[in-house]
Amino acid sequence: MDIKVLRLLPATLLVSVQLHIPLSQAATIGISATLLPACEAGTTTSGSTRFGTLNFGNYASLTSAVNATSTQLAGSIRVKCVSGLTYKIVMDGGSSGVVTARRMVNTTNSAETLQYNLYTSAARTTVWDNTTGVSGTGNGADQWSTVYGRVPAQTTPAAGVYQDTVNVTVSW
Repeated sequence: MDIKVLRLLPATLLVSVQLHIPLSQAATIGISATLLPACEAGTTTSGSTRFGTLNFGNYASLTSAVNATSTQLAGSIRVKCVSGLTYKIVMDGGSSGVVTARRMVNTTNSAETLQYNLYTSAARTTVWDNTTGVSGTGNGADQWSTVYGRVPAQTTPAAGVYQDTVNVTVSW
């Protein structure tokens, strides 16, 4: 009988030791992220960021002003900034270099030009320039700024395709 008790003693000790060993342990992990003040603008295709083309259409005469209004992916400026971040959109003078006297150039005869300008509102009273521009505050989603264009009445130049490229800068 003494031998049987001794055989059960190691089994009892093993059970009692296992009951004191923790089966799990909890701890915490710190989590952090830093959101930088940043914006993105335009649509990037083949490594080039663009806003599309503001197209004034086809005309045989310029005896009256011609207006054009941009739309998404066709001249409107897309900006997406983190919420609360202010930004400013400015435009240069294009090929003329002068924001108050922009001109499109005939694609086959650069001596032929067509006057036009870009404005910040539908009233077309404030030229979209390279200093004041248009300001906004980011909301974390795409925000579109409409560009309002006008070709003023003028002596109709030679027939042809007229184009210009205006550089847009978004700063924050």
